[in-house]
Amino acid sequence: MRTMSIPPFERKIEIGDFDFFVRSRLAQAVVIWPEQAIPLIGFMAWPNQPELRAESVAALRGWFEGSRVIPPRLRQIQTDWGRVGDIFNIHYDLTAGDHQRRRGGSSIGKAISIAAARIRARGARAANLWRAWQAYKDVAHLVTAATIITADARERAKVKPIGEFGPHARKLPPLHITMLMPDFVLSVALWLQEYGLKNIPQSREQPMLDPETLWRVPPNINVVAVPPPARKIDSHGIAVLNARRAGSRGKSKPRKTTSGLS
Repeated sequence: MRTMSIPPFERKIEIGDFDFFVRSRLAQAVVIWPEQAIPLIGFMAWPNQPELRAESVAALRGWFEGSRVIPPRLRQIQTDWGRVGDIFNIHYDLTAGDHQRRRGGSSIGKAISIAAARIRARGARAANLWRAWQAYKDVAHLVTAATIITADARERAKVKPIGEFGPHARKLPPLHITMLMPDFVLSVALWLQEYGLKNIPQSREQPMLDPETLWRVPPNINVVAVPPPARKIDSHGIAVLNARRAGSRGKSKPRKTTSGLS
């Protein structure tokens, strides 16, 4: 079992009014919890690369001293976060909607099938979604929380501009949101962590998240878990599930084998 090394917040944080919290935090546009935000981003971006994580965290700390050094692949990392967030969200939606019970209930494979059908952006094929999930599954609860809050903030900015960001809050990336609201990200992640560890589909013996390799939220972090809103799987998603073959891993083409070889 692995637990992230992040210092606890000075006081217990319980977020009730999402709109007030998001607007007030973005209106300040100041990193008030850097000792929590920076290591959190380190685990989210480089979960299983300790040396690169240490170098990148040092670069992030340098931003507060005027450094312009940018850790490698940040744009691609955030793209992968979005893909993992979609997969996790759909898995939760399948569970909340009680879909596919006769076919074993929710699963990562089913979530990826729906996500691949929904996302039309270049490179969002099922194989790439599997790649992103494999790379970030040990922090899936964290990156999903960040993407949920980012999407929420963007929607709120459409209704009413937020602080100095104005309508441009719609373009804020999840890394920026995590830097400004690490407490909110950890609150949502804590709830998702419990869901991912306790949700065991009928046809499987293991939960959605691997309890041995998952980077857990520290139990003494001083935040109260906040559940994400449940969404409904639309008719297109249901059609994708009904047409999906059990055991499909989203490979673009089936691999041919030579007779006598496995």
